Amino acid sequence: MKIFTTIALFCAISGACSYHVTKFKSYDENTKDEYDIMEILMRHRTPERYLPQSYFQKYGGGRSSQLTSFSYKNCGDPTTETARLLDLQITPDPIVLPGNVQLAFKVQNLKTAQSPIQADVILRKKILSIWVEIPCIENIGSCSYSDFCEVLAPAQCPEPFTENNIPCKCPFPEGNYTLPSTQLEINLSNIPSGDYSGQIDLKMDSAPIACYEVEITLA
Repeated sequence: MKIFTTIALFCAISGACSYHVTKFKSYDENTKDEYDIMEILMRHRTPERYLPQSYFQKYGGGRSSQLTSFSYKNCGDPTTETARLLDLQITPDPIVLPGNVQLAFKVQNLKTAQSPIQADVILRKKILSIWVEIPCIENIGSCSYSDFCEVLAPAQCPEPFTENNIPCKCPFPEGNYTLPSTQLEINLSNIPSGDYSGQIDLKMDSAPIACYEVEITLA
């Protein structure tokens, strides 16, 4: 089930950042703030791991708050969730796009997850040592979905997933899933560099499936 979470986060982040800077469509006053925020978020940022101490002295924060490596954590209650992440590895770190990403994971799914699956997604980018939420625009970004299965429905499962009997869209049957270290080509060239975090909270019939937060750096 963490497969679902990982794919969902990458899809959401890449989708939210799929615009070119200053090339948004026209918008009205009701959405002006959201588009103004996106104009800032779509600019390239130097990852904090490469910044000098003087940067943090000027803008606050400190090296203890730096995003220095890829990380993930459970943001729910593992005792009530039906998905268990046993291992997750993503390299290189930082990720360079377009380029190749090496992915490996082990997942234990205790209960079949099927439509409708409710999802609350929160995406953030770090600006001046502050996490700024990416707004929900045209159903992409920090959005809530009544059925995230509809978002994943058009997905084409990568060949390594198919070879290892790993689903990448609904339903997600009960069982154990392992993806050995696998190279995936990511052909995205217009995602701005910087530090990102993504959180997704999944529920089925109001019962928790999984809640995970991932922090990644794009160079």
